[in-house]
Amino acid sequence: MKKQKNVLKVISIVISVIAINLVMVICLLGMLGKYKKCEITTDKSKYQQVIGVKAENKYRDKLGMSEEIFPKSIDNLNVSDFKMVYYDPWDKQFLSYLVVDYNEDEYVKEVERLSNYGMEEYIGYYGVTGFTNYKLLAMESDSYQGFVYAITDGKSKIIYVEIIFCNYFMDINYEEQIPNNYLPDGFNAKVDNDYRNRMLNN
Repeated sequence: MKKQKNVLKVISIVISVIAINLVMVICLLGMLGKYKKCEITTDKSKYQQVIGVKAENKYRDKLGMSEEIFPKSIDNLNVSDFKMVYYDPWDKQFLSYLVVDYNEDEYVKEVERLSNYGMEEYIGYYGVTGFTNYKLLAMESDSYQGFVYAITDGKSKIIYVEIIFCNYFMDINYEEQIPNNYLPDGFNAKVDNDYRNRMLNN
């Protein structure tokens, strides 16, 4: 009987040690994921590798968000700026913007295309109140996943933006990755944002 108790005690200790080590490994993996670096693409020649239906596998599925607002190709466009930020600690996150300067005819055609795309409801998501610096031309939004939209200066410039994430916050430090005036007014997707707290407490 005593021998049986000793065996059970040893088994209990072994299981406890294994459990502690397992928790430590999970925590370590979590830390490694948390501090994984963002992958940043600014090379315009790689546009179709990271944007649209022809994108490479990890960039193709933007958590169900469509990129139809973005141009299919930028080969013949006057692109003044482009950036794609990809981060995947546990869940994929994307932050992209494309700035195009159009001639008069191209601008009219693109504004028409984007106007036909339409605008989904977005006010109130992540504290967004609208756009002050630019005119909004098209918007795809999701109360959980974020935004894909196009804005214009009303002259020749159109800026395409996607901010896609989940769990009601972004790990990407978006304020360092995108000019602030390209973001919607009031946008806050930081980990402690009020919108997240409200949605999680509903």
